[in-house]
Amino acid sequence: MSTPDTDKKIANLQRAMYYLIWKRTGFGEHCLHCGHAYPGHEKNCKAAEVEALIR
Repeated sequence: MSTPDTDKKIANLQRAMYYLIWKRTGFGEHCLHCGHAYPGHEKNCKAAEVEALIR
């Protein structure tokens, strides 16, 4: 059972992780850990594993 406060905390945690992992550039979003663009970095990046844990 979740409360509105818990839902807000989870949303804030997910947003914080987004800013820790992704960098916006003129060419889209790139991972700060591996430098790859969004669609291709999942296969070889530990940051993608961390992001998957909180989603």
